[in-house]
Amino acid sequence: MSTLAELFGLDANASADDLQHAALMLPEIRDYHAVPVSVTPEIAGHWLRRNDTNRPVRKKAVTQYVNDLKNGRWQQNGETVKFGRSGRLLDGQHRIAAIAAAGVAQPMLIVTGVADGAFDTIDTGRRRTSTDVLIIEGIGVFEARIAAAALPMIMNYRSGLLPHSSMRYPNHELLDCWASLPQVRASSQFVTKLPHRMVPISQSKTLFLHWAFARHDVAAADQFIEGLFVGDRLDRTGAVFHLRERLLLDRVERRKADDGAQLHACIKAWNAERAHRRVRGWRALFPSSDEAFPEVSA
Repeated sequence: MSTLAELFGLDANASADDLQHAALMLPEIRDYHAVPVSVTPEIAGHWLRRNDTNRPVRKKAVTQYVNDLKNGRWQQNGETVKFGRSGRLLDGQHRIAAIAAAGVAQPMLIVTGVADGAFDTIDTGRRRTSTDVLIIEGIGVFEARIAAAALPMIMNYRSGLLPHSSMRYPNHELLDCWASLPQVRASSQFVTKLPHRMVPISQSKTLFLHWAFARHDVAAADQFIEGLFVGDRLDRTGAVFHLRERLLLDRVERRKADDGAQLHACIKAWNAERAHRRVRGWRALFPSSDEAFPEVSA
């Protein structure tokens, strides 16, 4: 363990201003060090302002911490504040935010030089979700929530499983999928621009479907999904028209969605459109009890 003075080569009798300046610079340290610091509201505010890609703050947690600080109930429990090699605040966001809000300094142990990839493994009282780690990658909150729910479907499908299977994947595998498949990101951006009100099917399923269709024909995938969400100038004998009518009716009547049946029907509608095949109604699209899950037509 080092002191601030030792780490920054300051005199043992360094002034308070010099020590505060050194503390402000701690996130810039790339090597692994553990440093005790009296974190003032000014230091806390500086660290938060430079850390613009952390997960959303839980206001209830910060409020509780602020109350504890102001009423002398704050207890040191041995937890550290961690900065990654990139300078990113990996752990301690809510405690730092509380110090800034409460206006009360607190001694803390600051750890620098932690591998940034450790972000999703750090236990902070609430396990980091896949949405959290996607936000850290710079994705907006709305898009991250959609992608986090869609990525397991995509990974299932690529593995030969039903997309709606209940497989769980660690955050680093979801991030690898996001980073390695450009079409996933393109589909995600497309889906976030669709209408958000009275959607026929969830945006996460839509992202999976657009990705699955776009692997064969991006323009056709765009047209299919836009028709499903917007409904303009749809052929009344076309599969998309009947699919949209049934899905919206389910929404209006508040019927519980069957994930597998919805995905099944959407893929059958896509296949019918690709084959230029007309359908007489929605019953031709939704599965019977013993019907196998369809493959996506090219």
